[in-house]
Amino acid sequence: MDTCKRSLGVLIGALAVGMTGVQSAHADPLVPPTPAEISFLDQARRVFAASHNPAAFRSDGQLLSDGWYACDKRAAGFVGTEATLVTPALTQLAFIYLCP
Repeated sequence: MDTCKRSLGVLIGALAVGMTGVQSAHADPLVPPTPAEISFLDQARRVFAASHNPAAFRSDGQLLSDGWYACDKRAAGFVGTEATLVTPALTQLAFIYLCP
């Protein structure tokens, strides 16, 4: 019985350690996108398809959250890929379509 408890403890510990490196999943938006968000996503898909950028495989929710993040950082005075870690094409499209 003691070895069973020990094995169970090791298994739970291994699962906990294995789950610490897992990234959270980005879900698609729950509300319908606005016309500006639709234009942003459409242009982002076109640019990424033409440039063969791996960001083209991101979901709409992740692209939108990256775009809104770039807008928030711009309002705080942080602009550029080094400051926001958002691709330049996505940042420019966010400035055009999403930022007020």
